[in-house]
Amino acid sequence: MKKVLILGASGFIGRNLAEYFSGKHDLFAPTSQELNVLDAGVLKNYITAQSFDVVLNALDRRMDISTAYGSSIYTVERLRMFENLACLSDYYGKMLYFGSGAEYARTLPIESITEDQFGRSIPEDPYGFLMYTMQQLALRRDNITNFRLFGIFGPYENYSRRFISNAICKALCGYPITIRQNAVFDYLYTDDLCKMVEYYIESSMLYRAYNAVSGIRYELTSLAEIVNSILGTDVPVLVAKLGCNSEYTASNELIHEEVKNITTTSIENRIEKLTCFYKRAIDTLDRESLLYNK
Repeated sequence: MKKVLILGASGFIGRNLAEYFSGKHDLFAPTSQELNVLDAGVLKNYITAQSFDVVLNALDRRMDISTAYGSSIYTVERLRMFENLACLSDYYGKMLYFGSGAEYARTLPIESITEDQFGRSIPEDPYGFLMYTMQQLALRRDNITNFRLFGIFGPYENYSRRFISNAICKALCGYPITIRQNAVFDYLYTDDLCKMVEYYIESSMLYRAYNAVSGIRYELTSLAEIVNSILGTDVPVLVAKLGCNSEYTASNELIHEEVKNITTTSIENRIEKLTCFYKRAIDTLDRESLLYNK
């Protein structure tokens, strides 16, 4: 068993990781109250005292969009947490963090994109630039790896905003499934991401960054129909704007060449599993947030 630190275990990705690896490794999953990663001194004392084999960095911050400086504070805190951990890279075995396809700069097409296209352009949007900068910081250390996420979905995500969960919850409540504009995305279920992370924990990987994706292209309208089919519902699928928005997909060849035993089940099976999760939690759903994003 490895000694593994999971940071951000109360968030979407971190919570799925903590559940998946429970009992498989010697897990440490401190809350932000127990370990303030923004405090470099506190973090150093904690890290140096434990000698972790692996750090899984799933840290994020809730962006306060109600203030003019919300996005700036978010950016500064994300970078500070990341660099505080990176500066301590000599005190743990290796660290995996979860980047974003936004690193590739969405001003250019992102269609079955490959890892060697990183750096083709500096992202113009704040979030893309943030994730791009984190990757540049990671490249200064030999033991930090980036799993770039695109359309990740699964339990505990924000169902009022994330498409597949939102579609399932709306259909369960009898509401129409709404789409601003159809688009093509790559979607990966959290269980499949955890399998990739499991390989990372137990093996030495060859590269510094990977597209952690399914490698399959899905139209939003098709996914909505799959939800209706699995639930046996016939709620309307309403698309606000005609045409198709920019594609957001990536190649998974690099990670699949290395992690040859990774097999992903069909999107139908994954949506069915997630549907069962929301059926059990249906009494706790905030129905108002399904109709009006808060």
